[in-house]
Amino acid sequence: MSHALSRDLQRAARVAGGPDILWGAGGPQMAAWLRADGDLTKKAGAARAAFRADRAREALIRRGIAHVPITDASYPARLRRIFDPPFGLFGVGQVPGALAALDAGPAIAIVGSRRPTAAGRRMASALAADLAARGAVIVSGLARGIDAAAHEGALEAGGITVAVLGSAVDRIHPRRHVGLADRIQRDGAVVSEYWPGTEPMPWRFPARNRIIAGLGDAAVVVEAASRSGALITADFAMENGSPVLAVPGWPGSALSAGCNALIRAGAALCEAADDVVAEVPGGAWADAPVAPSSTGACALVLSVVQREPAGVDRIAGEAGIGQAGGAGALAALEMDGLVARGQGGVFRAVPGRGRGGGL
Repeated sequence: MSHALSRDLQRAARVAGGPDILWGAGGPQMAAWLRADGDLTKKAGAARAAFRADRAREALIRRGIAHVPITDASYPARLRRIFDPPFGLFGVGQVPGALAALDAGPAIAIVGSRRPTAAGRRMASALAADLAARGAVIVSGLARGIDAAAHEGALEAGGITVAVLGSAVDRIHPRRHVGLADRIQRDGAVVSEYWPGTEPMPWRFPARNRIIAGLGDAAVVVEAASRSGALITADFAMENGSPVLAVPGWPGSALSAGCNALIRAGAALCEAADDVVAEVPGGAWADAPVAPSSTGACALVLSVVQREPAGVDRIAGEAGIGQAGGAGALAALEMDGLVARGQGGVFRAVPGRGRGGGL
């Protein structure tokens, strides 16, 4: 090897970060390749970048974190079409399957207040459960209130739900939802555009809302004040050309102001899952689950809960009506004040209610 070539390689190795990096990037042919090209700094810099990318990817894999760059075939197609798409998504859970389900559609974003009323929380849960039972992927932001209720409803119906964070996937926020995030990952995914280790900051949440809107065929707002962050998601959905729906509320209620304003501005009114299906007619919707009858299903479920508090899987199994039917009946009973949801998704009968032929 000539002294000139040796000096070139030494300089290139310094730029690349070490001879092992330089060798790994080009193998035995690196010397001739660098000599012929002439732009050693540029090529060595590229070798260093490739090496760092490989090391970073290996580190992510060891931690169970997937990374899907925008150039990857599994990157959600509809997300590529939005303004300012993220360069990549980090994810935990069943990332390939969840992203494939998003592309197959339908996918519905459900967002709303972090401090909803009990009725708003029930509406979000029941709506998500019904849509998930019809084959929709439910997308939301893992925030307190409506977001969490939407994720819970999808899970109770046995559906897939995707949570989009305003922090890294290894920095679950809020911390109280770590358990919910774990359950989402069993069949769905928790995703973020932010590198692992990125802490939640206020300005990151409006930015992540564009991803929530971009992943959905439609966006539904359930309870939102006039300056709610959920309205940012609705604005992004409108910019994408996606349908926006809002659940109407009482006139004069602060938590209804945002939804009522959306409806006045042209958003579709949403009172049930059928309204969402009507706004996304091209979606591959499954048939709505058919229960023995709404009253009969509620009676069966209530009789189970009155015997012993239990989760939706056990209740539906003992009632013999299927998970989706059980989730729907529980939502109806909860709205009527006959059952209450406790920690861990356990339902119990409300004392003094539901006996003596109330159904």
